[in-house]
Amino acid sequence: MMEIIKKILLIVVLLNSTLYADPVHNIIRVGKLIKSSKAFSPKQIAKFAKVLEETKGTKKLGKLLGKMALKNEVLEDTFMRLAIYRNKINAKEAKEMFINLSGTKGFRTTLKKIIGNGTKKTVGHLNELKIANSAIKRGFKVKGIGEIFVDGIKKSPTDLDVLLTRKGKTFAIEAKDYASKTPIPLDKFRGDMDTLISYVKQNPSDKIIPIFSMTNKPNSVSKMRQLEKMAEKKGVQLIFGNPQEQIVQIKLLGEIL
Repeated sequence: MMEIIKKILLIVVLLNSTLYADPVHNIIRVGKLIKSSKAFSPKQIAKFAKVLEETKGTKKLGKLLGKMALKNEVLEDTFMRLAIYRNKINAKEAKEMFINLSGTKGFRTTLKKIIGNGTKKTVGHLNELKIANSAIKRGFKVKGIGEIFVDGIKKSPTDLDVLLTRKGKTFAIEAKDYASKTPIPLDKFRGDMDTLISYVKQNPSDKIIPIFSMTNKPNSVSKMRQLEKMAEKKGVQLIFGNPQEQIVQIKLLGEIL
């Protein structure tokens, strides 16, 4: 009996030592995503993660990295590995996304936005990356993510979440990843649809299909109808589904519009 108790106590001690070990030495080793001697070590990634936990950590890290005059690929590598380290994205998806989107306009800045502490921002910007990644796998080209745009309506510059191209057509996407129960801010959505229409008008020589996408349909039937009427009135395509489902729908829209 004493032997069994000793074994149980030993297991408890080992578990505690694992749980409370120095995080720098106990991290899951996040290997480099690029072949460069300039890429940071796993220990340094862990130290950067600690900076992100501080108040205004993203800004502090930005200033720290800004002083190093790093190449774009190194910054992309750093931000993606921080996203993995902080459990914002799993390693398998992150590596695939990195291969498909590295060097894409807006990829690095969007990665920087998802590594902070704001859960809502992380979900929204990660959704944009997932849509872009799914598009690449379906034969689209990604023109930009979080494309800065002056729509002439809002007081300050806004952005277009994802810009895709395929067969001579551009797909301008405003993407929302709201839970079904989340109250729908119709005024904000109306403004985002207006931004899409402004983009179409400012690029008359291009064939642009404006798309407003939502991961989940709202539970409210009345809000759903209002969204549909709003989109129809403005000439915006309203679609629903996860990133993979959205790209299938967008591909079909490209064939018929």
